Amino acid sequence: MTATTTRTVLRLDDVCVTYPDGEHTVAALDHVAFSACAGELTAVVGESGSGKSTLLSVAAGLSTPDTGSVDVNGSTGMVFQSANLLGPLTVREQLLVTDHIRGTRITRSRRRHADDLLSRVGLDGYADRRIHQLSGGQRQRVNIARALTGDPALLLADEPTSALDHALSRRIVELLRELTTERGLATVLVTHDRSLLDQADRVVDMRDGRLTS
Repeated sequence: MTATTTRTVLRLDDVCVTYPDGEHTVAALDHVAFSACAGELTAVVGESGSGKSTLLSVAAGLSTPDTGSVDVNGSTGMVFQSANLLGPLTVREQLLVTDHIRGTRITRSRRRHADDLLSRVGLDGYADRRIHQLSGGQRQRVNIARALTGDPALLLADEPTSALDHALSRRIVELLRELTTERGLATVLVTHDRSLLDQADRVVDMRDGRLTS
């Protein structure tokens, strides 16, 4: 697969993140250089504890590196490992709550926007349902739609298929692939499932806080 554009949305340059470990420190990210381009899905693979989630946390601005720089050209959407949906809310309201958090007025057009996103992720007609009425795969689709509510340039997905069976996992990653191309997203997917890597434009391996292509 070939990226539709070479516009760089995310760039990490010489990024280091360390954590204390008794009398020593552990390098979660060790002089990492990484970039993600619009229209490109980059998969990051590696063993547990290799630094994958730390990479996404830094890219999302959820944590600050000890050294190095992080540049993001546009807004960021995040798809978490767990959907973290709110039980009392309808499916549509799961998306609209992000507007509320950003201080965006919830208008009729924003409701239509939410419904359009739900339709795009295969949940047409589900807007008024409650979370307990959804399957695991449907909840993760809501999670993806919610991440797209603010029309991000960068989409970060942290093990979004870890709780799903193989067939559902493939459908979710195929959806991320389609959305990346259609919307010109720079998508970074952290996954442990190497059988899904055929959907990626680029695969990088993380070992002991370092990236290898």
